[in-house]
Amino acid sequence: KELELYEILFLLDPNFTEKELEDKISFYQNFLTAQGSKVMVQNQGRKTLSYPIKKFEAANFIQMVFLGNGKLLDSFTSTLRRDELVLRHLVTKLKEPLAV
Repeated sequence: KELELYEILFLLDPNFTEKELEDKISFYQNFLTAQGSKVMVQNQGRKTLSYPIKKFEAANFIQMVFLGNGKLLDSFTSTLRRDELVLRHLVTKLKEPLAV
C-alpha cells in the first residue's frame, strides 16, 4: 500500500532528565526508521498543561512527522500505549506535504 504522511504529538513524563528525554525520543525515532519510515522530530520542550494528566501538571511535548502505512501506525501507537511514561498521544493524517 502507498505510504501516507502522519503527524504524532505525544506527551512524556516531565520528570525526565535531558539524557532520558533524548534516549526516549531516539527509541521512538529508531522504531520508525527500522520499519523503513522517514522521520522528522521536533522537541517542543516542557510545557504546563491546561489540566492534570495522570496527576502531572506539565509534560514534555514531542512532535514527529513520518511516512508510513496503517500497519506501521498501528504498531507504533500500540507501543506508545504500552509505555507508562507516555502520558497522551494524538495522531493526525496529513493531506499535504509540510513546508519546511
